Amino acid sequence: MLEHFEGQMPHDAIVRQRGIVFYFYLENSSVIPELVEVSNKLRYKGFVTFFLAGLVKYGLLVVGIGMIIILSFMLIKKKLKEQIKK
Repeated sequence: MLEHFEGQMPHDAIVRQRGIVFYFYLENSSVIPELVEVSNKLRYKGFVTFFLAGLVKYGLLVVGIGMIIILSFMLIKKKLKEQIKK
């Protein structure tokens, strides 16, 4: 499950990296302030935009970091099983 072909990146690593990269992109770009300016004309004055942007940003961050933690746990578990069998 953790093995991959030499020279190729496993799919979980791609998802993990993209999640973290997109989080930092949203954190440092002007996309959210522009959406807030547009939504200021609506009833809730940008609250919905901040709420949805926050959900997306922290969802991406949790996915990126969560995959690192889960895969590290799986790798440690695999190594411990190999040591016990020896």
